[in-house]
Amino acid sequence: MLFITSTARVISFAWKNLVRNAWIGLATVLVLVLALLSVNVLVGVNAVTSSAIKALEDKVDVSVYFKAGTPQGILDLARSYLASLPQTANVEIVSADEVLGQFLERHRDDQKILDAIKEVETNPFGATMVVKANRTDNYPFLIEALKNPQFSFAIESQTYDDHAVAISRVREIAKSVRYFGLILTAVFILFSVLIVYNAIRVAIYTQREEIGIMRLVGASNAFVRLPLILDAVFLALLALAIVGGLMALGVVFLEPRLKSFFDGADPGLMSFFVANAWYLGVVEGVTLVVLVSMSSWAAAGKYLKK
Repeated sequence: MLFITSTARVISFAWKNLVRNAWIGLATVLVLVLALLSVNVLVGVNAVTSSAIKALEDKVDVSVYFKAGTPQGILDLARSYLASLPQTANVEIVSADEVLGQFLERHRDDQKILDAIKEVETNPFGATMVVKANRTDNYPFLIEALKNPQFSFAIESQTYDDHAVAISRVREIAKSVRYFGLILTAVFILFSVLIVYNAIRVAIYTQREEIGIMRLVGASNAFVRLPLILDAVFLALLALAIVGGLMALGVVFLEPRLKSFFDGADPGLMSFFVANAWYLGVVEGVTLVVLVSMSSWAAAGKYLKK
């Protein structure tokens, strides 16, 4: 019964503190929201840049053009050799007839080219082999492997669809954003701790007479501290809820607009936050509650030592 009474009094004192210092509480929530938003924006940028890098890597390949009339045995040999290498993710052979069909489809509106193909009467194209590596830094090795004398004599040309520059640029941007985000997050967290600390100090000052009376009648330091810590925890949870709502709205707003930059593919923003919502909420919530609780405890302790 005593525990229930003490708990009710702590909650009552905490609520009174919030009402009396509503404007200070609002400022505290605002800074906490900014701190949490900076963290979540940084996490979201990392998710999008990872998806962008993966999308670029998926577009990299080596196209090998064989001479017209290359025997099927040579094509099969080249394919099996490249496929046997651990650096290779996939090897696809496009037959000469399929290459001709694709060419005619691309130039179906150009009658001169169609007439020229008819004049030739035979298929002027050879087969094409498309090679994809399991990692972008393995392409130089695969290009070197194409010099195998068993089939290199049948290769007319090859093209390396190199997105290495774009991938490197995206990684550099992501790295810069990550560093800037970490600095910004650290600044907001520092501000949050300082503001919570000073908010509790102001709350103690406005209630100094009540706290003095509580101590005279035998209230323990823990009983004085708990309402102040509870205030800070409530403000932290309120900020966490606001950030959750803002992030949900932001993700819903940005997801369809980001798809245009990914050629209609999934940019990975919504899927990332849906998959990690509980994890992020728990980690950020626990971290924030611990920080504001420690700040409140320190602020109250400095007064109680007087």
